[in-house]
Amino acid sequence: MRSLATKQYSKPDGFEILDLPQPEVKNPDDVLIKVKAASINPIDLHVANGLGKGYIPGSLPFKIGYDVCGTVVATGSEVSSNIKQGDEVWARVPEQYRGTVSEYVISPAYATAHTPSSLSHLESASMPLVSLTALQVLDKANDIIEGGLEGKTLYIPAGLSGVGSAALQLAKRIFKAGKVITTLSTGKIAKIDGLIGERVADQIVDYTKEDPGKVIPAGSVDFMFDITGQAMASLHLMKKNGLILTINGVPFGESVRQRLPNLPLIPRLILGTYGTVVQFRASRWSVKFLHVFVQPSAEDLTRLRGWVEQGLIKPVVGKVARFEDIEAIREGCLEIASGKGGIGKFVIDLEA
Repeated sequence: MRSLATKQYSKPDGFEILDLPQPEVKNPDDVLIKVKAASINPIDLHVANGLGKGYIPGSLPFKIGYDVCGTVVATGSEVSSNIKQGDEVWARVPEQYRGTVSEYVISPAYATAHTPSSLSHLESASMPLVSLTALQVLDKANDIIEGGLEGKTLYIPAGLSGVGSAALQLAKRIFKAGKVITTLSTGKIAKIDGLIGERVADQIVDYTKEDPGKVIPAGSVDFMFDITGQAMASLHLMKKNGLILTINGVPFGESVRQRLPNLPLIPRLILGTYGTVVQFRASRWSVKFLHVFVQPSAEDLTRLRGWVEQGLIKPVVGKVARFEDIEAIREGCLEIASGKGGIGKFVIDLEA
C-alpha cells in the first residue's frame, strides 16, 4: 500500500510516498476504508516534525493525516450494520490510526460516519477535523456561558482559515450568535460572502490595516474562540465573566490529560504551571480561559452532515494535489507550515 510518510521526523520536504503494509481489520470496532481523498491540517505537520515525540503514539515511518473520505471495504464484528461495505464515509481518525493520506486506512466506528450526500469526496475530506474542532469548541462555550451563545457577541479571528470558516457558519446559523466579529486580510474580505455565505460575519477587521485590539470595543465580547494565539492580547476586549477557549499553543488542564495521558511527571508539572499562570492572568480580567482538543466523534460528524445537507454549512476547499504528485504535496504542506496556506483546506486526491 502506498502512503504519505516520513522515514524520520521531518518538515514537509522530507515527506515521501512509501510502500507500507496495508492495514487490516483486527479490532471488533475497526472500519477499513479505501481512501478517496484526505486533507492536511497544521497539526499533521507539527506532529510529523516531532511535536510530542515520545508521548504521542506513533512509530517510524511516520504516516501523515487525520482527515479522510472514502469507501468502506470491511468492518469488525461489532460495527453496527449502519456502517457496511460500500458505504461512503468520513472520519477524523484518532492518533493511533493516523495515516489517512494512504490508499487504505483503519478508523474506529466511533469516529466514522456517512458523508453528506451533497458533497464531493474532496469537499468531504476537507471538513472533519476543522468542523469537529469548531463544533466542539462552540458546544463547550454554549454549555459554559450562562444562557448559551444565542444573542451573544463572539470574536472568532481568522475567518477564512479551516477552523475559522467552519466556526463562523456554526456560530451564526446553528448557535444563533447575536454578533460575530472576525479578522481577514484585505484580499480575503471580498471573498468571504461567496465562500461561506452572506451575513455570517457582522464585523470584519482587516488586520493588515487595523489592530483588532483597538477596533473592537473594550469589554464588548462574551466569547472568544482563540484560533491564532491572541488570547492574552485580547483580554481587554472581554466582558466581565467572559470566556476564551483556545486551540492554539501549549496545552494545559484537561487537554493535557486527554491528548498526552502518558506524559511524564516533570513535563506535566511544567504544563500545569503554564496553565496556572495564563489562567491567573485571565482571571484578573474576570475571564475564564481554557484549552480544548478536538475528539473524534461519529455523532458530531452526523450532526454536521445534517447541517451540510440543509445548506447551513459549506466546506472551503483550497488547493488540490494528486496523490502521485509528491512535489505538489510537499509544496502544499510547506505553505501550511509557513502559516500562508491561503484560503481553504489543502486536499490530496487519491482518485485523480
